[in-house]
Amino acid sequence: MNIKKIIIVSILILFYSFCYSQDYWESIYNSEEIIFCMSVDSNGNIFLGTQDGVIRSLDNGINWEQVLSVYLTKGITLNSQDHVYASPIPLYLSIDSGDNWTELNLNVPYDVTNITVNSENNIFAGFWGGICKSADNGSSWDLVLSFSTSEVANAIVENSEGILFAGTINFVVEGGGVYRSTDQGDNWEHIGLEYEYISSLAVNSNDEIFAGSRGQYYEYCGGVFRSSDNGETWIELRDDVLVTSVAIDSEDKIFIGCSDLDGFTGAVHFSDDNGESWQLIESEIMPENIGIEFVTISEDDYIYAISYEPINHVYRSVQATVGIDDFSIQEITDIKLCNYPNPFNPTTTISYKLPNNIENLVLEIFNIKGERIRHYSISNFQSSIVWDGTNQHSKQVSSGVYLYRLKSDDGVLMSNKMLLVK
Repeated sequence: MNIKKIIIVSILILFYSFCYSQDYWESIYNSEEIIFCMSVDSNGNIFLGTQDGVIRSLDNGINWEQVLSVYLTKGITLNSQDHVYASPIPLYLSIDSGDNWTELNLNVPYDVTNITVNSENNIFAGFWGGICKSADNGSSWDLVLSFSTSEVANAIVENSEGILFAGTINFVVEGGGVYRSTDQGDNWEHIGLEYEYISSLAVNSNDEIFAGSRGQYYEYCGGVFRSSDNGETWIELRDDVLVTSVAIDSEDKIFIGCSDLDGFTGAVHFSDDNGESWQLIESEIMPENIGIEFVTISEDDYIYAISYEPINHVYRSVQATVGIDDFSIQEITDIKLCNYPNPFNPTTTISYKLPNNIENLVLEIFNIKGERIRHYSISNFQSSIVWDGTNQHSKQVSSGVYLYRLKSDDGVLMSNKMLLVK
């Protein structure tokens, strides 16, 4: 009885927080295991690289399943055909959205931390000590860049001219920074930002390169750098954050994930003026003291972010980042969704607040398996719906966690969770 009370109180606290904190972000997955990276294919399928392998969601983050069991999957990427590549070693390839996996013939002494497939379908694997390249879909590999085993290749990107850039960190001795290849990765040269701990690279539509640094060999400060001449020169845009990841959307808005170590500001920051000025995405669900280890942008311009200890969360923006003239958090938080009481028995009132210009609204309720059990069409004058714990056929459903969400012609606006206790 006491255990049941503790569980209910804990869920109450969690759901109360979820209801009143959800604004710019929604949490679509959380776990005590470490989540290193992620990728989203063109169909919206989500793949997470974790300490225990690859986890997948085929239904927009409602349900998750482990599809590859390997230790420390620190790299995961997709090619233009949505084939999934996952590390560590040997690399693994799936051509059917993670249902089946094939081992690729890569033999390096240390774990692969980054995988990149460029426009010519060459595969690049970055690890502690160098970068390997395969031009035959993983059948054979060549070591194309070698450095000390205290240096790790964290990021490899390509611009529209086919020039490749690699960002590295050397925590032990001097070195690290950015390398460049102009011949499809066969040969590399060091071009700058030596001593910076380069965690991430991104390229905008004008082929400008943005480098995120999570620190520096001589000074404990990171930042953001920009190059407009293929890495020949760099401009420091910020020097007050520890940047773990950089992502750029289709409108060239720049997003950086930041570590909160030693009092630095964490969370996600963005710039809509090419990095000249920055704004913290202030959010109750993701305050500035939450450390973000990874950010990425999906093809439909939703931003995803991964936080780390003590609880690892995967966050997603509640709407796309594009098409917003004034990138205002307040504008997005006009949408509210929650239910009371929660947990409940036998009924709960689902309340919502919406802008006036949203039409064709539907409230959907799903069970823990992701099956839609009830839906309501919402008219303009409604502000709440009472759910009596029955499905579309008026039959009582069982106790458990249920997901409910608001959906319009433009897609899912917001989702939340509730607990039915009998």
